[in-house]
Amino acid sequence: MRLQKCQRIKKQADFEQFRTNSIHRNVRDFFVKIKKNKSNTLPRFAIITGKKVGKAHERNRVKRIFREIFHGEQSRLNPQNDYLVIARKGILPNFWLLRNQFLHMCADSSKLFLSIAIDGTAASGKSSTARALAKKHYLLNVNTGDHYRSLTFYFLQKNIPTAADPRIPEELTSLVLATQLDGTAEHLSINGKILHHTELHSEELNQKVASFARIPELRQKLKTYQQSLVELAKKMNFTGIVMEGRDICSIIMPKASAKFFLTADSRIRAHRRASEGEKDEVEQRDAMDHYYFDPHAIIIDTSGNTLEQVIAIIEEHIPAN
Repeated sequence: MRLQKCQRIKKQADFEQFRTNSIHRNVRDFFVKIKKNKSNTLPRFAIITGKKVGKAHERNRVKRIFREIFHGEQSRLNPQNDYLVIARKGILPNFWLLRNQFLHMCADSSKLFLSIAIDGTAASGKSSTARALAKKHYLLNVNTGDHYRSLTFYFLQKNIPTAADPRIPEELTSLVLATQLDGTAEHLSINGKILHHTELHSEELNQKVASFARIPELRQKLKTYQQSLVELAKKMNFTGIVMEGRDICSIIMPKASAKFFLTADSRIRAHRRASEGEKDEVEQRDAMDHYYFDPHAIIIDTSGNTLEQVIAIIEEHIPAN
């Protein structure tokens, strides 16, 4: 669907109207102003790229990306809205990242529902980052690693010691997975039972969880459960959801508002595990874990950053009302 001449905002008077009674939403790379215009029969669009964005060819590249986004996605936008995009200095010209942020920011709602996906290496700070984000922004906090640990613990208690045991698929069909909330934290219950943190982080579980996590039937059961938590978060009036763990960006929440991949130097990660009192060889975990890296995820090296600094980096990339 091509952009028609009537959809191009060019008159100064039209730009002036964005100064009042418009919705203003922003991320680190750009911000959007949305203005109702009941005379529209099609959505209208304009983009501003000042000289701070870069040289002429860099500004033109950003313009082309946003025009392509608008061309391809205009059918998903409110036809009675005008959309003005203002690019910021340092904008990353990544088509899919900008597309996802633009569509999320243009959602026809006075209150955005945020979906944040966090993947990364073992002990890179995924859990502490997700907890802090959840508390600060009232998001449902989902630790999918604990889901896999809970099921691994369940099978070990059922005297099923290895992932190759043929009884596992049948056992999975009888499991009842449910959710219990504790503030912003989600906890998985299996047949009505929730496990304590210490039960989920024993040395035995650290050694066996990766092999159980590769069972296709187990992954599918948890995928269905984890994806259902987005609707639960909406139903419970959270402002959004932050989900962390393996494959969140690429498989569980591929359409998340923002995606992040956390990593850190292996020595720092090993020290973090030791300070938590856990015997978890992070380099061994790296070898066992399988990553489906999403190329649109923003990589954050947490080695030299405090938790507050990591949160600040993430907040630069998540849409705000």
